[in-house]
Amino acid sequence: MTAALSVEGDPGLAAEHAADTVRTLNHLTLSRPSTGTPGWEDVADLYRVLTEVRVLTERLPHALGQLAQHLEHPGGDGYRCDAATESTPDELIALAAGSLREAQTTVERAGDHLACAQGAASHLAPRCPGDR
Repeated sequence: MTAALSVEGDPGLAAEHAADTVRTLNHLTLSRPSTGTPGWEDVADLYRVLTEVRVLTERLPHALGQLAQHLEHPGGDGYRCDAATESTPDELIALAAGSLREAQTTVERAGDHLACAQGAASHLAPRCPGDR
């Protein structure tokens, strides 16, 4: 919640913070959960992280769709191209928006897979001494 307050009104900064946070998550999950590591001790912590990653993944398609929509329906006079391309604005919009829509669909499928993984992980518990 505090991250949202620090990026209020700046979608680029919000995306930057999200990317940095995922990078931190990548580093924190390099090693497997182990006893004595706060927030990363056992399968319950893994499940908690998986839950939040699933929520993140379920929210991302909405943002991707909005980005595509903004490209497809710009305000003002629309877009022009720089000198580095021979493509028309309409061609570039179609390419970018189409790619965003494909990414949206792919991330939605990833969310489905994460929900499946979460369901399976929900039945796991750490072994106790004396377990076989």
